[in-house]
Amino acid sequence: RMLGSAALMLAWVANGRLTCYWEYDLSSWDIAAGALLVTEAGGQFTDLQGNDYTLRTRKICASNNDNIHSQILRVLREEGNVV
Repeated sequence: RMLGSAALMLAWVANGRLTCYWEYDLSSWDIAAGALLVTEAGGQFTDLQGNDYTLRTRKICASNNDNIHSQILRVLREEGNVV
């Protein structure tokens, strides 16, 4: 469920309010600050294939738990046809 902007969702992942957030069509100005927040807080921030984030990444997955991150990517790949 989307509760606000991508920046807000990523800030919530960084502080632990959300465990994971993924989205498949964002621009760099929507997510660059959030990517920094998540990674500085010790979380993972990748594209939906598990590759490192770059400013060209539009499909993202952010989490504050390594185990959840890999599980979400697996489900998106195998069940969601998102990747």
